Amino acid sequence: MNSLFSQLNLGKRALFAQQSGMSVAGHNIANVNNENYTRQRLDLEEQHPRKSRFGMGVDVQGVSRMTDQFTTKRLIAEHAMQGSLQLREETYVRLERIFSEMEGNGLRQSMNEFWNSWADLSTQPESQVYRQELVSKSRGMTDKFQGISQDLIQSRRDLNGRISEKVERVNQLAMQLARQNEAVQQTDRGEGQANDLKDERERTLTELSKLVAIDWVENENKTIQVQMGGGWQLVNGRKSYKLEASYINEEAGMFSIRGLDAHGLSTDMTHALRAGEVGELVRLRDEVVAGYKKKLDTLASELAFKVNRLHAVGTGMDSSVQEMHSSFALKPEAQRMPLPFIKSGRFEAKLVDNDNHITKVISVNIEAGKDTLADIVAKMNQAAGENPNFSAKLNTDGSVTLESVKERFILGDDETEFGAVMGFNNFFETLKGAEDLRVSPRLVEEPLKISTGKNLIPGDNQVALAVHGLQFEPNMEGDTITFDEYYNGVLAQLGLETQRSQNDRKSQDLVVDQFQKIRHQMSSVNMDEEVADMVQYQRGYEAAAKFISTVDDMTKTVIHM
Repeated sequence: MNSLFSQLNLGKRALFAQQSGMSVAGHNIANVNNENYTRQRLDLEEQHPRKSRFGMGVDVQGVSRMTDQFTTKRLIAEHAMQGSLQLREETYVRLERIFSEMEGNGLRQSMNEFWNSWADLSTQPESQVYRQELVSKSRGMTDKFQGISQDLIQSRRDLNGRISEKVERVNQLAMQLARQNEAVQQTDRGEGQANDLKDERERTLTELSKLVAIDWVENENKTIQVQMGGGWQLVNGRKSYKLEASYINEEAGMFSIRGLDAHGLSTDMTHALRAGEVGELVRLRDEVVAGYKKKLDTLASELAFKVNRLHAVGTGMDSSVQEMHSSFALKPEAQRMPLPFIKSGRFEAKLVDNDNHITKVISVNIEAGKDTLADIVAKMNQAAGENPNFSAKLNTDGSVTLESVKERFILGDDETEFGAVMGFNNFFETLKGAEDLRVSPRLVEEPLKISTGKNLIPGDNQVALAVHGLQFEPNMEGDTITFDEYYNGVLAQLGLETQRSQNDRKSQDLVVDQFQKIRHQMSSVNMDEEVADMVQYQRGYEAAAKFISTVDDMTKTVIHM
């Protein structure tokens, strides 16, 4: 039966419940301007009546957070994409600045000046002024190629450095999550409320998700597990595991990302990260920036090769020599294989006398895909016959030297492109593309050696015209587009990708804002509601106090009967 004393307990529970409600409302109001705070609610249930016919009052079940796990997970996932897109936009804007053609001093303008200088030289092949002008404009173009290339290299280095920084931050957040898991678990076991700790843990998850795309789940013991990169475990309850930015990479100086598990085993995670800043940094470094550098190198290499191919078989005003050394050399393993990039056909060297008259033509037939560099050198020596005036030599460093003891010589027709491949009488020198493209130093010192015609014929301009004509010939993408069209295509693609990255980032910002609004509607503190709750708890408290006072009076009546 319900005694008067049990009614006092009922009233006490009612007082405690209303007092608890006031504390929760006050806590909510105190955090009204805290954007990371999740509104809390007092959970009340009726006390189990047991054997009594009447109720036993109210029971405080706990304090819950007003949140939806689906919305929280989506918001955290969208933050990962937002982090990726912000970095993508930032990088594309930087690339646009690197390739900028504003103010008329970009690479496109330098290329036009280069072609125009060849056109001017073709009108007066013997002009010292035009030759100096060609050297100047050519060096201006190579400087522009090198400048853009160095900016791209530096951009990759910057991205690479940021990868290391972000990986270290991921490790710090993983350790922080493990500590927060422990704090939440201990608080819940001690019958305390871990709601504020869960808010803090959620903030850590949000920051982590911006760095790497994660999958996470809350276990029955109130801790969370975090996985990334297709199942690699970053946090498991109170334990966290580390990522490592390692130099174990195919490309020297570039970080790979490896995950270290509890047994010390290493897993390559470099290309397993789907989204987030770390994964985006890897993609921007290895695909985007490296891709544009490759396009620039391709343009520089093809332009240099096509110009060298024409220049190698030409002559200037002072082009005959007694010794000619190749600019390029082959490594020992390459020397044992057929010489690449050549065609089958005839290669010529021509001996000339003091009056620049051709006295002998040394001609060899080269077979592509069969002849090694040593084979070609042997063929040239065999073609020279018993004449000791001319010989070819394969040097120990893999280069080739052509020399004549008594007479001087020039290069003649070359159907094989052997001269351009090995770098004989070349106009440009390059091994890596745009990064090291330069005008041949001997031409910088002696512009009279610049090839404008053939066979030392005075006033001949056929080579100068042919080089100028390269501007209008399809030489790129399988000989389908010109150099200018290729470069314009690179700039157009960069502009489109920059605009797309900006649009994607703006769209993602809207998505994040929408989910934040949904979360705000559910989880943020509403002052009007809290004030109404306070009034309600106040009235409940007054009623409970009145109830206890009444029971007390009834108890006194019974005692004094």
